Amino acid sequence: MKRIVFPLLALLAVSSCGLAQSKQGDPRNPTRIIIKFRPGAQLLAQARAAAPKSLMESRSLAEAPQSSAPLASMLSASGIVRLRAVKPDAGLEPLAAGIERLFIADLGPDASAGAAVRSLTGNPDIEYVEPDAVARITSVQANAAGQSQRGTGRVPLVPNDPKFSLQWSLQNTGQTLTLNDGRISVTGTPGADINALAAWDISAGSSNIVLAVLDSGIALNHPEFAGRIVTGYDFVHQRTNTIDDQGHGTAVASVAAATGGNGILMAGVDWKCTILPVKVIDATGAGNYSNIVSGLIYAADHGARVINLSAAGTAAGNMLRDAVNYAANKGAILVASMGNDNTESPYYPAAYANVIAVGATNSKDQRAAPFSCDPKGGSNYSSRLDFVAPGDLMVGLSYSDPTAITAWCGTSLSAPVVSGTVSLILSVNPALNYDQVFAVLKAGARDQVGSGDEDTQGWDKYYGWGRIDAYRSLLAARGTSLFSHVAIGAGYTTIFAFLNTGSVPVDANLSLTDKTGVPLDVSLSGPSISPDISESGNTVLASTLGFTVPPGGTRYLSATRAGGGDPKTGWAKVEASGGLLGGVATFSFTPDGGSIQTVAGVLMSSTVSAATIPVDDDVPQQRFTGFAVANPNSTPITIKVVTVNTDGSPAAILSNILLKPGEQTATFLFQDPKASQKFKGSAVLIGQGSATFSVVALVQNKSLFTAIPVIPSKAPNIN
Repeated sequence: MKRIVFPLLALLAVSSCGLAQSKQGDPRNPTRIIIKFRPGAQLLAQARAAAPKSLMESRSLAEAPQSSAPLASMLSASGIVRLRAVKPDAGLEPLAAGIERLFIADLGPDASAGAAVRSLTGNPDIEYVEPDAVARITSVQANAAGQSQRGTGRVPLVPNDPKFSLQWSLQNTGQTLTLNDGRISVTGTPGADINALAAWDISAGSSNIVLAVLDSGIALNHPEFAGRIVTGYDFVHQRTNTIDDQGHGTAVASVAAATGGNGILMAGVDWKCTILPVKVIDATGAGNYSNIVSGLIYAADHGARVINLSAAGTAAGNMLRDAVNYAANKGAILVASMGNDNTESPYYPAAYANVIAVGATNSKDQRAAPFSCDPKGGSNYSSRLDFVAPGDLMVGLSYSDPTAITAWCGTSLSAPVVSGTVSLILSVNPALNYDQVFAVLKAGARDQVGSGDEDTQGWDKYYGWGRIDAYRSLLAARGTSLFSHVAIGAGYTTIFAFLNTGSVPVDANLSLTDKTGVPLDVSLSGPSISPDISESGNTVLASTLGFTVPPGGTRYLSATRAGGGDPKTGWAKVEASGGLLGGVATFSFTPDGGSIQTVAGVLMSSTVSAATIPVDDDVPQQRFTGFAVANPNSTPITIKVVTVNTDGSPAAILSNILLKPGEQTATFLFQDPKASQKFKGSAVLIGQGSATFSVVALVQNKSLFTAIPVIPSKAPNIN
C-alpha cells in the first residue's frame, strides 16, 4: 500500500492547547462571578432593569436607573462594576432552567472573586452565586497552522475532494499516515470508520438543519463553507464578527460540515447543513464558562438543532448546567467532547445529562490512548461516556490559509464527527427529539470494536455504546428498513427478531416481496416473545403482518414458504412508527456435518461489488465466521472468496460461489469441526466482472450467534 505522507513541521508545544493545560486543573476567572436570583425576588426585578437590553449594549452599575439603586449599591460594595443578563431580551416571565434569572457580574480591577462570592452568599434573594470557570479546547494540533499538505500522489476517492484519501474517519482503507519526517507513522484498520460513503447515499444533509459551532470562530470566507454560514456572535469580544483567531474552531467546523464533493480540499460529515458560528473560545484556546453559557443560550434561541462544543472544564458549574438544560428544552441537541487526559475524572459539560458525551478512537478502532500527537494524553472515560468516534490524526481546514489543511488529535475532533452525524439524522427525520436521536445513534453504533479488556459487550465506560456508524443510524432514523435478501423456503423457517431500544411502544409492519417487488404470500406467525413461534398460535397466509414491540422488548415473527415448492428469495421491508427498531433475521441451512443457524439480514440492505469481513476463527474452540450472499441481478454471478492475513497479504482462495438470479446461499469459512484450523485476518468477497451482490455476516461462538460488520470494499492488494 502506498504510504500517505504528511509533510508536517514539528509538533507544536502544547502549552496553548487543551492536552497540557487541562491537567493543571481548571483555573477560576478572577474577573467575573455568576449570580442567579430567586423567582419573584425584588433584586431580580432590579437586576433586569439595571442590565443592558441587548448583547451589543454596555452599561456600568453607576449608570443603572434609580429603580435599581439598592441592587447597584449592594453589588458595588462587593466590587462588581457591571451586570449583564445572559438573555438580555428576556423579561420576568419564567423560562426553562430559570435562564431569565441568570446574570454575569464583572468585577473591578481591585476586587476579589472569592470575596464577592462570600459577601453575596446567603442573601435570601439569591439562589446561587459562584465564580466563573474556564474550559479549554480538547485537542492538540499536529502541525503548524497553515502548513499545506501537498503532493500525496493519491488518486482522489469518491467524493472528489483532493484530501479525502487522508480522511480515514470517513473511509478507512488501512492507509498509512506519516507525520514529522517519519517520527509518527500510523497504519489504520480497514473499515474502522463511520461508514460515511454509505450514509451519503441516504443523505448528505439539509440546509434546514442549523448546526451551531461553539468554538474559537470560523474562517468565514473559506470556500468550503460558502453559502452556508449565517451571522453569529463573538462573546469573547462582544461583536458579530466571528472570525477565527486560533484555528481550532475552523478545524472542528470542517470535520462536521465542510462541503464535500466540491473538489476543493476535504469533506465534512454533513455537506449541506446551515452553520451558526458562536465564538466562546479565545486565541489561547480557553473559554470562560460565562461566555459558553451565553453562547449556548444564543445558539438555542437562534434555531440551532445541533450544538457542538469541543471544550471541557473540570468545574461542574450551576450556571453551565442551567444553560445546557435551557438549550435542551428549546430542542437543541448538544454534543460535547470528553477531554484528553486519559482519566476518569468528570469534565463538563460532557458529564451533564442532556449532553451526548463523545470519546475518541484511532484509525485502528482502539480508544485513542495515547494520542498519536501526544504520548501523555488519551481519550477520557467514565460513567458519563455515551459514544466514541474517530479523533486521532484528523484532517481539518486551516483558518489562515484557504489552500491548506491541518492535522489534529483529540476528542475535540470526535465531537464534530458525532455532531455532523446527528445533523444528517435530523435531515432524514427532523421530528426526532434528543432521546430519539440518542436511540438512533445507539442502534447504529458498533459495539466491541476495540480491545477486549475495555470494549466489553453492551455499554462500557471506555467505549460507551460503541463507535458511531452513520449509515446504520441513518437507516434507523429513516423509519423504514430493508433486510438483506432473505430466503423463504419450503424446508426451513426464517425467524425475524425485532428489538425496541426506545422508551415508547413501536408499531411496525413486516412485508415480504419477491426480487421483482411482487408480494410474496407466506405462512407468517407471530408476534411472539420467544423465537419458538409455536407458542403464539397466530399464523396467517399473507405477505404482510403488523405487530407492536414494547419499550425495551423483543418480538419474534416467522415466515415459511406456503404450499411447499422451491425456495424464494425476496426482500423483507419493515416500516415502524412511533419509535425505532433494531433487528435480525435468521434461518437454518445444512452444510456438511449438520444443520447450522445463520444470519440472513440485519435491518439494512446494501448491494456491493466487493466486501471485507473481519475474521478471528478458532475451530477447536467452536468459533466460526459465516456469511450469507444473494444475487439480486437478472443474470448469474460468481463471487470469489479470499482470505487475507492481518498484514494485508493474501492467505488463500477458498472458493468461487456461483449464484443464479435471485439465488442465495450461506456458509462458514471453516466448517470441519475436527480440524485444528485457526485464522485471524479478513475474508474478502469479490463479484467477478464487477457483479453486485448482497451480503451479511455473523460469528458463531459455541451456541451464540452474533451479527458482525461487513465493510463495503475489498482489502488492498486483492484482485
